[in-house]
Amino acid sequence: MELHPTMWRTCRVLAGPTRLRLLRQIIAEPGLPVSGLADRAALKLSRASQELRRLSSRELVQAVRQGREVRYRPYPDPQVPSASPLLAALTAALRRGDAMAADCRRVAAAFSHPRRIAIVRELLRGPRPAPELAQALPMHSRTLYRHLRWLKHTGTVKEEGARFLFVPDANPLLRCIVRLLHRQRE
Repeated sequence: MELHPTMWRTCRVLAGPTRLRLLRQIIAEPGLPVSGLADRAALKLSRASQELRRLSSRELVQAVRQGREVRYRPYPDPQVPSASPLLAALTAALRRGDAMAADCRRVAAAFSHPRRIAIVRELLRGPRPAPELAQALPMHSRTLYRHLRWLKHTGTVKEEGARFLFVPDANPLLRCIVRLLHRQRE
């Protein structure tokens, strides 16, 4: 299973606080027009519209034109295998409140680069020392360490001794991404 649209681009969109706030509102009140979403998120109409288009481009929400209004609803594109599980995980997480929404931003930021996804994919096989990771992944060691620092900063990876390991947690988005990465390897 390929992750299209690409996982890292979807995570980059989800790492934006405004887009996540809008998605949370769409999940809470499906079918609101852009003007209603903009009001609830305290955004100018043009900014809300732009951010909603970004969310829509990741195949998690659908824009439906009704006369002069465009309304958004949570709707995973059936042609995108990762869209439905991601939307389900985001729905579960965002309904839990502000703290979990912030945690979703943390998770999305961790996976917002293809090299970080590759690193986590390797670490899902088990703890690895950096030189072993460098051999398994086609990237310069400085690049590897930069991304490892970011993954450590987001709490997704930790260093124990000379080895790096993936840190699982209960965030529904993180658990979903890990399941999708496992399925991709199959």
